[in-house]
Amino acid sequence: MLTLRPHPKVTLTNEFHALALNSGTDFWYSGGGVFQPQTFGYVGRSTGGAKSLANLYDMGAEYRMNSRLAFTAYYGYAQGKAAMKVIYPKGTNGSFGYLEAILRF
Repeated sequence: MLTLRPHPKVTLTNEFHALALNSGTDFWYSGGGVFQPQTFGYVGRSTGGAKSLANLYDMGAEYRMNSRLAFTAYYGYAQGKAAMKVIYPKGTNGSFGYLEAILRF
């Protein structure tokens, strides 16, 4: 993780994460949490013995106008690896981004 503050009102972050399963016999779990009694809100998928999920690169920027108002931007890119290829053979990469305004009361 790299965090830079080029100005007192600006914070820039950049991170890299290598995501992997502990063992090739582990399932890759996904879900939204405890909301279904039958599945506990999670579903496990077999990765066929592959352990490497993805490399995640992300960056963010925050601009604090004052003590009550801030603007944030985020972008993340996941480069799918061997385990992702087993589950999603037609496409393993993904990206996500957002912009937000934060008003503190």
